[in-house]
Amino acid sequence: MSTKNIIYSIILLTSATLSLCAQSTDGNKITALNNYINFTNESTHGLLIVHRLLENFNKNINKYVDLPDQPINFYSNKDLPKDIFEDTENWFYDTSPNEWYEIITKSSGVFPQAQEIKLKAISADMKSILVAVNKIRFDLESQINTLDLSKRENLSLVYDKLEEGVKLYKTFFDKQLILEREIKANYQNLNVKSEELVAPTVVSAVSDIYQTMRAALVALYNKDDNQFADLIKAQEVALQKFNAIDLAAFKNTRLINPKIQLYWSNIKRQAAESIKVQKAFADSENVPVEYKLYGKYYYYYNIAIINKFNRYGNGIVFETNRIIEFLNLPLIRNFELPHYFKVVYPKLLDSTAFLESADPVIKTLPKVVKGRNVVTATRTIKVDKEIVDFDMYDHKIVDKDVVSLSFNGDWIVEKFQISEKPYKFTLKLNSEGKNFLLLHADDMGRQPPATVALSYIYKGKKELIILNSDTVKSEVIEIVLQK
Repeated sequence: MSTKNIIYSIILLTSATLSLCAQSTDGNKITALNNYINFTNESTHGLLIVHRLLENFNKNINKYVDLPDQPINFYSNKDLPKDIFEDTENWFYDTSPNEWYEIITKSSGVFPQAQEIKLKAISADMKSILVAVNKIRFDLESQINTLDLSKRENLSLVYDKLEEGVKLYKTFFDKQLILEREIKANYQNLNVKSEELVAPTVVSAVSDIYQTMRAALVALYNKDDNQFADLIKAQEVALQKFNAIDLAAFKNTRLINPKIQLYWSNIKRQAAESIKVQKAFADSENVPVEYKLYGKYYYYYNIAIINKFNRYGNGIVFETNRIIEFLNLPLIRNFELPHYFKVVYPKLLDSTAFLESADPVIKTLPKVVKGRNVVTATRTIKVDKEIVDFDMYDHKIVDKDVVSLSFNGDWIVEKFQISEKPYKFTLKLNSEGKNFLLLHADDMGRQPPATVALSYIYKGKKELIILNSDTVKSEVIEIVLQK
């Protein structure tokens, strides 16, 4: 072989070796980034377990306060691992959050030092939150066993401890969002080529399903549903694109594997079901009785939708991550979203006698509720104070009308038979945006349409206004504050 050919061969070999090294380095970085995501997602699972404990305890102690003879059935900490996030017996995880945390803390040299320090610092903050959340279980148990809960000041200590949980869950999500930004920034610096993705069209479709459903959940988390119809539409478009893909058409044996087919089918099902439930939220469908006090945002985010997103319900994040793992794609995994916690107070401790809107700012009046068109009344209810007393009763002829009445999207009464006896309620208006009452007829009685009278005081004078509704349309009337 000539000297020229030998040199050329060395150059080719060196080039190939450098290419392999670059791929290996990128692969190590993707693995390291996914370890942070695995830590976060498994932490979300552990937070869910504690969330259920705190929620059930909150409900139980409320019953104890409102009904003095009601015993407190506190879920025993003995029945669960001492550290929910450790789980040495593998009750809840294959690899626990603490084990993932140990993996990422021991990893070094994969990223430049400054980046590595930043990622580990954020994770350390998240880990400290897990420790604090787990501690609340035992703090509450200690308070129950040692405090005289018949004393109001001791009950306040218990509720203060629950409120600590609210802040910790919120802080965890704040830290997660910071970690997400850092991970995405590090991933974007990698040299991942489209040909490494097996089928970029498939990857894009999976990403669109994830991103659009996540956007809707984040809107619920932030109680920002002004553009919710657009968010639902974006999910429908993403699902239509997803449904149009035939994996067999790619002629790739990995894409037609039965496991991938199963994951793919589950994503379709969960995404379609999520859209259905989100439409129920947008139409102000009923919230189960046990979650009335928590409000519609809490119920739909924490209970009705997130289980179609997170792993514990075999949601789309779980399935999309299984696709990434099975196909060995050079991608970072998708993040789950944590639950948020809210403390509900018993009636005997809650001094407020008014109904307050769950949505703090409403920009537009509803157009459709419970699948029925909404007609806006030509008149308004004028009031001169933020807290207003109302009487609702049947107008003129008592004909057994059955109605539901909502305030700013929250149902005051549902399927309520009105009569000549006034139903009294007090509202606290939002200081910003719009306020409204909506009448929805469930049964129009003997003489349609369903008609109710609302009386209230405006500038010292009793005012009366009539609302109408039938089975085709509901009526909404705006409440206008004029001091």
